[in-house]
Amino acid sequence: MDYIKSHIKKSIFIEAPLGKAWQYAANVGNWGDIHEGLKIVKQISGDGGLGSVYQAEYDMFGKMVPVNIEVQQSELFPEEFVMRAAIRVDTFDPKEDSFVRQNYTAKAEEGGTTLNLESIQNLPYVDKNKTFDKEAYQEKRDEMAQQAIERIRLFCED
Repeated sequence: MDYIKSHIKKSIFIEAPLGKAWQYAANVGNWGDIHEGLKIVKQISGDGGLGSVYQAEYDMFGKMVPVNIEVQQSELFPEEFVMRAAIRVDTFDPKEDSFVRQNYTAKAEEGGTTLNLESIQNLPYVDKNKTFDKEAYQEKRDEMAQQAIERIRLFCED
């Protein structure tokens, strides 16, 4: 079995206060509007903060697969915030070392907020027909991460 591994980091300046960026980016319920291919189905536990779990569907290689998103850290400080989530894809064998980590961090700056997105992925896949283009997939993930932070910026600056 082969793995799709990626580690993407993106950053953007938002002309809006830290609190507004926090309210939008750190709320997993908004992620369906932020991340291409993700559809939030429902919150199944928690209050939206630490330990909250969401069930969702994600378009993976053209197929909608069920995923669980668990909030692992959700903290707002006077000058920064940290939001970390673990994403599990239900269709993978739990013995496999598969995961996606989605982290948002932000710092208050003069005139706005600097938002950082870090996405770490390690997913097993089988390419029986040898048609999967890892490089094209990585480029698409990078593009999708950029689009996600742009969507957050547009929402916050509106």
